Amino acid sequence: MKKWLFPLYVTLLTCIISAYAYAESPDNTKLKNLNKGIFIVANEQLDYTSLRHTVIYVIQHDDAGTSGIIINRPTNLTINEAFPEVKASEALNQTLNFGGPLHTQYLFMLTQTKFTHGLFEVSQGVYFGTGDELKMRLQAEKTIDKTKVFGGFISWGPGQLENDILKGNWIITPGNPDEIFSDNAEKLWAVLHDRWAGSWI
Repeated sequence: MKKWLFPLYVTLLTCIISAYAYAESPDNTKLKNLNKGIFIVANEQLDYTSLRHTVIYVIQHDDAGTSGIIINRPTNLTINEAFPEVKASEALNQTLNFGGPLHTQYLFMLTQTKFTHGLFEVSQGVYFGTGDELKMRLQAEKTIDKTKVFGGFISWGPGQLENDILKGNWIITPGNPDEIFSDNAEKLWAVLHDRWAGSWI
């Protein structure tokens, strides 16, 4: 090899190795798993923000951005106390959960049901609903469906959540339906954070 070609060869080889390492890095592997139906779990970097210890179920992720529901912030109010116009039946007048800071004047529902009309499937048989369909379901006298109701949701613009994940603000974990509908929502952050800290799926 001619001496003047050697520096060029080294530079080219370095670029190839760097590009390969970037493509196979844990960060990029992590982002490949960002999709609807997963959980994102707040990391310690968010401890001094309003998102401290939150677990978010991602309900939408595409080129327009990402939206989700905080699933581990139960309030001290029932649905009818916070939204008397809904008139939920006694059987379904459950605890209202804080789903996020956006559009808190509206109710949103996550449910597992065989009766899926008017609902949007997120993943693994978990459906999302709102509006008149939600009200109608809450007014039923009884149900065998697993259901949780939330006021508000959270969203990010294109690329915003990806940047936050690369900064280490969030841990991506599988979105287990049993954990969405768990009665121990306030313990969910500690369980998932301890289970998945330092990992990616």
